[in-house]
Amino acid sequence: MAAEVSVIRLFEEQAGRWPDRPAVVAQDGSLTYRELDQLSGRIARVLRATNPPGDTPVAVMADRGTLQIAGILATMRVAAPYFCVDLEQPASRQDGQLADSGARVVLTDRPRPAVRGDVVDMTQLPTVTTMPEATDSELAYIVYTSGSSGTPKGVAVTGAGLANYSRYIVDLLDCPASGGAFASVTSLATDLGNTAVFPALISGGCLHLVSTDVARDPVDFAAYMQNHRIDYLKITPSHLSALLDYPDPDVLPRRALVLGGETARWDLVDSVRRLGDCRIINHYGPTETTVGSLTHEVAQVPRSAHRAAASVPIGGPIAATWIHVVDQRIQPVPVGETGELLVSGAGLAQGYWKSPELTAERFIFLDDGSRAYRTGDVVRQLDDGAVEFIGRADGQLKVRGHRVEPGEIETLLCRHPEVSQAVVLPTVDEFNGTSLTGYVVAVPGGRPTPVELLKYLAELLPSHLVPAAITVLKRLPFLASGKVDRAALSQQESLPIVQGMVRT
Repeated sequence: MAAEVSVIRLFEEQAGRWPDRPAVVAQDGSLTYRELDQLSGRIARVLRATNPPGDTPVAVMADRGTLQIAGILATMRVAAPYFCVDLEQPASRQDGQLADSGARVVLTDRPRPAVRGDVVDMTQLPTVTTMPEATDSELAYIVYTSGSSGTPKGVAVTGAGLANYSRYIVDLLDCPASGGAFASVTSLATDLGNTAVFPALISGGCLHLVSTDVARDPVDFAAYMQNHRIDYLKITPSHLSALLDYPDPDVLPRRALVLGGETARWDLVDSVRRLGDCRIINHYGPTETTVGSLTHEVAQVPRSAHRAAASVPIGGPIAATWIHVVDQRIQPVPVGETGELLVSGAGLAQGYWKSPELTAERFIFLDDGSRAYRTGDVVRQLDDGAVEFIGRADGQLKVRGHRVEPGEIETLLCRHPEVSQAVVLPTVDEFNGTSLTGYVVAVPGGRPTPVELLKYLAELLPSHLVPAAITVLKRLPFLASGKVDRAALSQQESLPIVQGMVRT
C-alpha cells in the first residue's frame, strides 16, 4: 500500500472487496462493510450540504456504537477532521471542548436540544442513491488531553500520520486476508482505541466496540472474548490487571495482546504467560505522535538485559519514525545513559489546536532541520537499541491510560472560593495502579470539606482526573528552597491535617 493512501480510501477498498463481511459490532447492533460504507456515505452527503470549512472539526456526539463509527468515517469523506465528544465527561467540560474546537456541525444519534450549531441526527437521514467521492484531508482528528493550565489542550493529528500508523499496525499484527476480530475497550474520545479502530477497518477485519460495562467485568468480558473469538486486543496494563483478578484465559485474545497507555510491568507479563500463548506487544506513544511511535514484542523468554529493566521496554520506532535520546541541550546521549525522548517522522501531529505558542514549545526543529516532538519522558537506550522508559521529566502522570496533568486539577481546586493552595500527587498501588491524592489549604475563614471539593471537581472533570482522596491542611510543607515538600505530603502523620477523606 502506497504511503499516500488515506485511511478512508483504504476502508473503501475493503468495502468494495468484502461487502458482506461484518465491519463493526457494538451494543446497538452490527454493520457489514457495505452497510457501513453506505451509512457513512449518506451522513457525508448531509455534511457536505452544510458546507463546513475544511479545516474546522465536525463534532461526533454519539454513544459508543455503530453510528459513532459511521460518523467518524463520514467526516473523513468530506475532508474534515472529527472531534469525538466524551459523553461520560461533565457537561461543562463537553461544552468547553466544543467551543474550543470551533465545531459548527455536530453529528448526533438522538435529539440533543442543548447542543448549538448545525445538528445532524444520524438516525434521520434522507435516502440517497449516490455517494459523495471521498476527499483526502490534511487533518484526521482533534483529541483533547489534560493541560497543566487548567484547560484541556487539543492535539491536531494529520491524516498522513494516521494512515502511516494504521498500516504499520496491520503489518505488525500480521492480519490475515480472511479478516481478524479486533476488540476496542476504550473511549473513542481518546486515541488509545485507534489501535483497534482503523487497522480493523483498513484490513477487512471486524471491529468490536465492547460496551463499558462488559469491558469492566472479568466474567462478562471473558465470555465476550470467547463468544466472538477476538484475535487482537489493545488495553492498558491497569485495566488488564483488574480483569486478571479473575484468572480466566478467555480474557486474552487469540493472536496478539497490545499493552499501551501506561508502564507495563514484568509481573503482568508473567500473569499473561501463565494463562495463554498470544503474542505480547508493548506499545508506547504520546497523542502528539499519533497513537503510538514505539513497539516492543516480548519474547517468550525475554533477554536478560530486558528482564533486568524495571519495566517492559517500549522498544524501537514504528515505520517512518525516528527517535532521539537527548540531554538538556538537545544533544544525543550515549547508549545506556538517561535522557529525554524526542520523536520525529510521519506520525507527528500538526500541533496543538489554536495554540501556536505551545506548539512551538513542544514541537522543535533539530540541527538537521527535521521537526521533533519533545515527549518529556526520560528513557535510556539498551545495548540492542530497545528503549526503556524511566519516568517523566515533569509532573505529568498516567491514570488508567489517560494523560493527567496535576496542574489542571490544582488550578481548578484553587478556583474554588474557599481554597487558596492545592497540590495533587500520585499514589501508586501495586494492585490498583496509579490514583490521585489532593492536598488543599483554605483561604482565611474558609472551611472547605473533602466531600464538597470532590463533588465540585466531579462536576468539572472526567472521573480519571478526580482524586481518590482530598486532605485539607492548615498549611503546606515547604523545603528550604521555597518549593513544596512533596515527599512530606506522603507522610500523613507529619502533616497539620484539618480534615481528610477517601472517596468510596
